[in-house]
Amino acid sequence: MGRNHPVCQSGSDGAAPGASVEIFSAYPDLLTPAHISELTGFTVEYVRKLCREHKIPAVQVGGRQWFVPKPRFVEYVMGGDA
Repeated sequence: MGRNHPVCQSGSDGAAPGASVEIFSAYPDLLTPAHISELTGFTVEYVRKLCREHKIPAVQVGGRQWFVPKPRFVEYVMGGDA
């Protein structure tokens, strides 16, 4: 994803790209594929695929539900090595 993803871009008010991290504050500490879909515009199915392929730092609970720790996802989106 990285810094060129819309989630990381500055707003129309000209705020610095890092300021967009504030959009994550409305979300819980453990993100679901539905949350990530809202944030990225990807379909929930595609987010699950990224989780299965270990392209998003996720853990599977109960063999079914995926969760992504919010700090790890923020780091991933901002171009870190989450």
